[in-house]
Amino acid sequence: MCGRVLVGEQKDIMITGRDGRQFKPKPNSTGNPGSMLTVVTDALPDKVQQYRWGLLTADDEQIHARHKHAKIDNLHTVWRQQLGKKHCVIRIQAFFEYNKEQKKSYKVERADGKPFYIAGLWDIWMDIDTNVLLPTCLMITMPPNRAMAEIHDRMPAILERGDVKTWLNGNLTGQQRTAYLQSHPCLPETLKITVEKEY
Repeated sequence: MCGRVLVGEQKDIMITGRDGRQFKPKPNSTGNPGSMLTVVTDALPDKVQQYRWGLLTADDEQIHARHKHAKIDNLHTVWRQQLGKKHCVIRIQAFFEYNKEQKKSYKVERADGKPFYIAGLWDIWMDIDTNVLLPTCLMITMPPNRAMAEIHDRMPAILERGDVKTWLNGNLTGQQRTAYLQSHPCLPETLKITVEKEY
């Protein structure tokens, strides 16, 4: 599910690096797990940063991209160390899905052309070989709406722009957050789904 994204133009975005310097992200790049994505975290909600896609925890001994998604159903078990403490919103322009039965890949965008805001979790991982801190993130996924169900059995937890502050609100418990995502699903008419490639 969602193994490739289009980052988009992001002309209005300034990234704050770990050294405090600001820079513009590379425009219209595509991203795969392991690439850097534009995020806002609950730790620094007024700063736009870049985090590596593929969450790493203290238990990880080396860099990998296995944890690119977290199912909403198991946030309270597998991701209990992050849920309720480390939330982020990932901004992308589009994402791509491959349907094995149809032998087609699809591009999924917002029908209004605006960017997606995806609910996620983050963590900071330290490479013990180099002592370098690496900020990492993953996207939360949930059951598909009617439009997405035609091509895939899951979809990202898409937030409306006005819901971003709620997801990043430090006063909400993990239970309240998952309930919020489930009660505010992305509507089918929000999405524009087109065939990207046939195999």
